[in-house]
This record gives sequence, structure tokens and C-alpha cells, in this order.
Amino acid sequence: MSEEPVAQLPPPADSGVGRYSSQLRKADGVSEAVYRNFRVRSAFQPIFSFAHSRAVGFEGLARTWNERNEVVPPPMLLSADRSSEGIIFLDRLLRALHLANFSSPEFGDSWLFLNVAPAVVIHGRSCGPFFREALQAYGIAPQRVVLEVTEGATEDEGTLESATRYYREIGCLVAIDDFGAGHSNFDRIWRLRPDIVKLDRAMISRAAQDPAARRGLVGIAQLLHETGALVVAEGVETEEEAVASLQAEVDLFQGYLLGRPHVGAAPQPADPQRFVTLREALRSAAKDEETELSAALRPYRDTFERAANSMVANAPFLSAIGPLLSLPQVMRCYLLDTDGTQCGENVNSPGYVKRGDLRYDPLGRTAGANWMHRHYFRRAIANPNRTQVSRPYLSLTDPQMCVTLSRLIDAGDRAVILCCDLEFPVAG
Repeated sequence: MSEEPVAQLPPPADSGVGRYSSQLRKADGVSEAVYRNFRVRSAFQPIFSFAHSRAVGFEGLARTWNERNEVVPPPMLLSADRSSEGIIFLDRLLRALHLANFSSPEFGDSWLFLNVAPAVVIHGRSCGPFFREALQAYGIAPQRVVLEVTEGATEDEGTLESATRYYREIGCLVAIDDFGAGHSNFDRIWRLRPDIVKLDRAMISRAAQDPAARRGLVGIAQLLHETGALVVAEGVETEEEAVASLQAEVDLFQGYLLGRPHVGAAPQPADPQRFVTLREALRSAAKDEETELSAALRPYRDTFERAANSMVANAPFLSAIGPLLSLPQVMRCYLLDTDGTQCGENVNSPGYVKRGDLRYDPLGRTAGANWMHRHYFRRAIANPNRTQVSRPYLSLTDPQMCVTLSRLIDAGDRAVILCCDLEFPVAG
């Protein structure tokens, strides 16, 4: 292995970025750090945009060897000095190392994602200048850097907020890492207003296996988008995890399925066939779900439309919905006026009453309740005389996941909305 010193940077070695750059040397065409008895190199893992079919960023990770040239696990490096000063020194040394290697033109205009230890975010500014100088020294524009703050417990939220504001004022983007694990909470999202949120791998894995978790992922990604944050799925290792993330409209992807961390002078090119395969899998999953749901709903929808047509022809409400209530997954039928107010109580399916949960009886009296906030009401009002099928949602009455069929009709001397709740998932 050939070695040569890295050119010394302007600041003196005992302050600013020079203190850390002095620990770097050239080896095999890349920069590596010497720290205690360890030799550390950068490993860059690509972060892909599915829409662009290419890597748009790289996370800087550390790969470490001891004096016997044996690979050392990251916790051993991180535990070498657990004092506040030691944590800050190693954190800055690794960021200097990654900046030195990322200055290679092969990375183009992509983002560099850098992890920042919570102790550094909170206490680092009291240890002297560093990051602004480091960006200038290595010639990397601040807008190309994403500072990742781990989503964990901290005793000083105010200082954390101030520190992330500092990085944003420099011109960098700020990301919350590992959201969905440990002490995750949306309060921190609202206060820090991160530019990017990286979802914990466990959340992605669960969504690929559990339909309820998959629906939850959709809602979490939507809420994060509404805060103005891009969303990254971390640890994507299987096609099922990638498809579940895509169905939630996650923006970016990181994981072994698409690209492993690479130690070397240049990033590995993306495999274009991988994106073709994922698009085919996404298209197939969407088609299968739509076909399956459409087939399962057909007998319910046909019977619902006959009930609506009967009411248009002046049949009494109870008579019209009789055949509908006999179907196996019908929960209830009810009427709303055009303001969303329920006309009378629910008419429950006899079969569903037996499966009801008595603990939720206080929610069962619904006459006069107003459902104008529900999407099935708004869609029926906007599309009169056409049956609407809601997305799955949690019914307040039970609670129970359901879908609702709704239709605005003229029933005698008034316009009403006929509604029918079905248990979800609807079995074919």
C-alpha cells in the first residue's frame, strides 16, 4: 500500500480544521485517517432517487482496521474514547476524512450525508470553529452537504435546535436520522423542521410484512411531506421493502438492494436494470391490489347500487338495504343529509352486531352526528348519483378498519347520501 501525506491545509494544526487534517494521509489514491491504533477509510453508500434512476447522494461511513490489518467493527472505534472531548474529536476527524474523499470529481453534484454525534451538535461549537472552515478547505459547497442528526434522546432540545439552525445558516441541509426508532417523536420534527427525514429500517421492514404497518407508513410519509421534508427509506434490502416504500411515496432509498457501501476512489455506477425491475414490481403490485379489491367489492357494489336505485324509485330505506345487510362483510348502513348530518341511527348488519365490541358503546349512538369531514361524504357530494368507494380508514363507531360505499341520491322529496361500511380488508 502506497502512502503519502495529504497537503496541509491553511489553519494551524492546533486549531480549526487543521487539527484534524493533520491526521490524514494518502493511501492507494484516497485519504485515510490515523486514529490511535486504527486506520480509517471512507465508505460511501449511495442514496438513490427512484424517479431519477440514479444516486443523488452518498452517506459517508467509516471502515476501520487495526494495527494487524484486521477489520474492526464500528462500535470498537467509537468506544476508543467516550469522553465529550474524545467524541467531538473523532466525529470531526471522520467528517474531515469524508470531505477530503468526497472532493473527488467522480461524485459530481451529489449530496454528501454526514452523521453528527448528538454531543457534537450540542457542545461542538464551544470547542472552536470547524465545519465552515472544513467546507472551504476542501472546496465543497455547503448546499451539497446534509448533516444527519440521530433521532434519539437528548437533554437539551433548545441547544439542539440552535445547532441545527447553525448548520442551516451555513447553507447545509439538515436531516433527522433513524426516525421511527427509540425516542422518535413528531414534536422534534415540527421544531427542527428538517429538510430530510430518514425512516428507520425496522419501520420499512415491518411495512413490507404487515398491511396495517404499510398503511401507517403511507400516513407517516404524507405527514412528513406536509412539514416540507423529503423522506428517505433506510435499510432497503428486499424488493418487497422497496415496493412498500414506493407505495408510500417515499422520495429516496438507501440499502443493500440498491447499493452497498463502497471503499475506493470512485462510486460504483447504479444498475439501471434494478430500477426497471422495481418499476415492474410496483406496477404488478398496484394492478394485483386493484384487481383483487375490485373483484372483492363487486357483489357489495352491485347490491349497494340496487339499494340506491330502489330508494330513488321511492322504496323505503329499510326495505332497500335489506339485501345489503345480508352480505357477510357489511357492518352497517346509514343516511346523511347534504350537510353531513346523520339521519337516524345506524342500521347494523345482524351478523356484525354479534362481533361488536361493547367497550366502544359510547360511540355507537350516531343519530345527529356530523360526518362532513369524512372523505366519503365529500366525494359523494362532488359526484352525485355515482357510487364512491373510500380509501381504507378507521371507523370511529367501533373502531374498526373499513371502507365506505357512498352515493348522493334523490330519495323522494329530499337529497340524501346513502352509506354502507364494509369491514376491511374485503375478502373475495
